[in-house]
Amino acid sequence: MQSQSFRPRKIILLAFFLTSYLACSDFSKEEAVKGLEATEVVSYWSVRGKFEENNYIRPIVRFRIHNGGSRPVDFVQTMAVFRRASAPQESWGSAFEYSLSGDPIAPGEPSRVITLRSDSYYFSTDEPGSMFENEKWEQVTVEVFLKVGPSSWKPAAKLEVPRQLGAPGVEKFLAPSDEG
Repeated sequence: MQSQSFRPRKIILLAFFLTSYLACSDFSKEEAVKGLEATEVVSYWSVRGKFEENNYIRPIVRFRIHNGGSRPVDFVQTMAVFRRASAPQESWGSAFEYSLSGDPIAPGEPSRVITLRSDSYYFSTDEPGSMFENEKWEQVTVEVFLKVGPSSWKPAAKLEVPRQLGAPGVEKFLAPSDEG
């Protein structure tokens, strides 16, 4: 009989320690995400292609994650939410990267470049570069969020997507060169 009353105590103690461990683990993930910051954030439009009569362009955001914490961080998830000016509270498009777990980010170091492409497009019979001048054009903003494991999503950046095709600096590759 003594062993039967002892077993529930073991189960209760095991449950207590497991709950405490998981709570500490979640807490450390919350602390880890607090130390992360999006850096080198740029946004632009990319040509998705042409289908029948229409050209398609979509917004992109590109950035690195800097680890300002004191420990390496892995299992980082990134999300971008794109919104149109006419409905700033509604998501128009989004992008998500599940995990950077293969590349833990060392303390004080940046991650590799992360590129998130919206799953929504603008389309028109206009040439891609002229779509920005279309009377129906709506400005788009992008918000970037970071998460570590089971932590909460942390807002990391918010900016307007400029009316520009291609990443900043691409112009120098598109301009004619005097060199032969």
